[in-house]
Amino acid sequence: MTGERYALAGTLDFLKSLKELVKWWDERADRQPDVPGSELELDVRPPVRFIMHEPYSTYCLKKYSSASYDLDGDIRAGQYYAVMVDGESRVPVSLFSWDPDGNSKQMIEFRGDEILGTVKIAIGDHETDPISLAAQTLTEDYLTKKLEALPNIGKGNVKVSVWPGHWLIEFVGDLAGTVPDLLQIDIPEEAVFDCWPYYTNWMDSGEDDVVLFPIPLAGVIDEDDNVINDAVAAGSIGTAEYIPGPGLVVEAIQCRDFNRDGTPDL
Repeated sequence: MTGERYALAGTLDFLKSLKELVKWWDERADRQPDVPGSELELDVRPPVRFIMHEPYSTYCLKKYSSASYDLDGDIRAGQYYAVMVDGESRVPVSLFSWDPDGNSKQMIEFRGDEILGTVKIAIGDHETDPISLAAQTLTEDYLTKKLEALPNIGKGNVKVSVWPGHWLIEFVGDLAGTVPDLLQIDIPEEAVFDCWPYYTNWMDSGEDDVVLFPIPLAGVIDEDDNVINDAVAAGSIGTAEYIPGPGLVVEAIQCRDFNRDGTPDL
């Protein structure tokens, strides 16, 4: 009978988890970004693709000073100890949808610790006015107006999404269904960052969520500036899978260097 009770308890636990998953899906079934317009035979959410809003480290490692001793007087200089940064907390993200049959889309990606100043975007024979990279200026509306001012784009013909280190431009309106030339980025000679555009089949779903990292991630202290080089940078792209209880749990994440002293702005 003992074995039967254990089997029954395990079955009930499984049913409870399954009910939680189905409830979670039902609450979001009409706004799933990953499978737009499709019907699933099972109430199981597929993995999602996301982009980070902010940097993340579970903790960082520091070294004891040369004057540090343990309880019985042994010198522990140079030994590591952990300092909590974000802890095991959920991190805000935006979700993408797979959209290979939709409008043409291009992603502009930035890399560098100091993404400052201005750039210009060119398409065909036309180029935008300087676009400020300052965080307080660079909004989706601001970038949209810069692009709409070009005679070969025009008002209402682009949909822009801005995340740290990434700008997504979808061609809509009169340009829907067309495949415009690949954008070109005019970067100042003195710039200390890199930037490039590429075509993509991933669209902004318009949905935000939170993800949880299942593996502890350690940042590193930059002793020169006394700042944290985070384990995961803002703007990193990854995938996550829904697990009953914790919710969206990260499976994989893009490597992007980041320095927590406030740069890059994007």
